[in-house]
Amino acid sequence: MRASLSLMLAAAVVPLLPLPAPAAEVCSSSQSTVAETGCVIAALKTMDQSLEKALARVAKEAKEVPSEVFQTLWRDNLTGFYKTSADPKAQASAFRAERRKICAYAKSMAFQGTGYGIFTTRCELELTQTLLDQLKP
Repeated sequence: MRASLSLMLAAAVVPLLPLPAPAAEVCSSSQSTVAETGCVIAALKTMDQSLEKALARVAKEAKEVPSEVFQTLWRDNLTGFYKTSADPKAQASAFRAERRKICAYAKSMAFQGTGYGIFTTRCELELTQTLLDQLKP
């Protein structure tokens, strides 16, 4: 199952080459490599904090659904099919691990020799933004 999740995420990354404007706007590529790297890393940390808050909100909303059937299906889907957890912190951690793998894979597919860290971090920003967009109330 984990391999199929990785493949699904990889398919989502293909449209990210080249990166769309939102991630490009986060940090200017006209900065020095060191400055740009620091900028995209800081932006990713901030976005990860937003992701954890969004996942916590979704978990809270799920707990408030009055149906026991929903609770069971929600937990079973997360723990069974996706091999993760109903715990928002565990979900965020699992997402970050898969996200890094997918972006590293995308970089290797692009077959470009420079900018590995910046490319993968911008890719991670895009994937995280996509998930945050889906988690909006």
